[in-house]
Amino acid sequence: MTSHFLPSDLLRQEFPATESAIYMDVANQGLISRTTRMSMDQHLDNRMNGLNDEERMMQLVERTRSRFAKFIGADKDEIAITKNASEGINIIGNAIDWRPGDNVVLCRQLEHANNILPWLQIRDKHRIELRIVEADNGTIPYAGFVNAIDSRTRIVTVSTVTMVPGFKTVMEPIAEACKRVGAFLLADASQSIGILDTDVTRLGVDGLVASSYKGLMGLYGLGFLYCRREWADRLIPAYLARFSVDLGDAPESAPIFDSVKLRSGAPRFEIGHYNFPGVIAVYASIGQLMEIGTLAIEQSVTSIARRLASGLLDLGLPVCGGAPGNHTGTIVALGDSALAGSREFDSRIHSLHEHLLENQVIVSIRRGMLRFSLHLYNTVDEVDQVIAVTKNWLV
Repeated sequence: MTSHFLPSDLLRQEFPATESAIYMDVANQGLISRTTRMSMDQHLDNRMNGLNDEERMMQLVERTRSRFAKFIGADKDEIAITKNASEGINIIGNAIDWRPGDNVVLCRQLEHANNILPWLQIRDKHRIELRIVEADNGTIPYAGFVNAIDSRTRIVTVSTVTMVPGFKTVMEPIAEACKRVGAFLLADASQSIGILDTDVTRLGVDGLVASSYKGLMGLYGLGFLYCRREWADRLIPAYLARFSVDLGDAPESAPIFDSVKLRSGAPRFEIGHYNFPGVIAVYASIGQLMEIGTLAIEQSVTSIARRLASGLLDLGLPVCGGAPGNHTGTIVALGDSALAGSREFDSRIHSLHEHLLENQVIVSIRRGMLRFSLHLYNTVDEVDQVIAVTKNWLV
């Protein structure tokens, strides 16, 4: 094996679930580590005993903002703390000064519902156009996006990795086309952040959303919105709360009068108080990811995913995308979207799913396809075990 595989023995001690099962379902929900679990103890003890640690928690919010900014190559004031990726999408969509005839470009077939529903609402509310780019054999075609973008395009929204079949999106040509017309490029990084090395400058995006409970190995109810400073300072939030505005040195409880000053940068989009347990958890988990290095994680996980795809192909199974290649990231899907929904096809997918679960292999079905999704705690040995278990199902 090549040298970029991670020291799995040390890593797996951090993830107790790997002792009893082969967990390949991070695209649904990632595992949290022992370190992340223990990081919350003091705060929960304080809450249980009636001790107010709000000031310390607010300091941690700012350290977490800085840590995530460094993690993706951004500046601190370009990061907003959100509940999840869906909230981030809605924040950007509703901060644009829409005009009838403007358009949004997306590949509806491959996006999660939460990157479709906001645009349907905005379409109906502001009389804009949704320009739908058709998928190309399960991939988001960058050429189709480039051709759909024009001078009335306000937002282009795209997943860096689709939820299923899980192919990587070629972002750079889309970014270049957006820059030519001044359109906002919004990336949903829910299925890539924390697993694939992510640099917002390299991607060329103006905004990026993510939840913390998948590849970032955190909890539900905490997410991030990156918004490039030049954009953030000219966008007007749809909602305001205490942390959206700049009151200088005044305390949180200070009265508000007739005028307010928005915070500079992305923090102006923050609503209400923070999910402190979520902040504590993701601060710890991002720290672990940074200590290992996302380039090392990406190299390891994509190599293992390619081995899994090749092994399943060798068994004659319908691996989406065929032989592994540049499209392969951390997700391997079995199935054919054209056949999904037929009784015989769905029956076989569910049969294999049940067989894997009976053998302690945790995966999920999405849109009629069986999805294996990997992270840093998965190993070559696990992949070989999964292939062997699947072969037994075929006998």
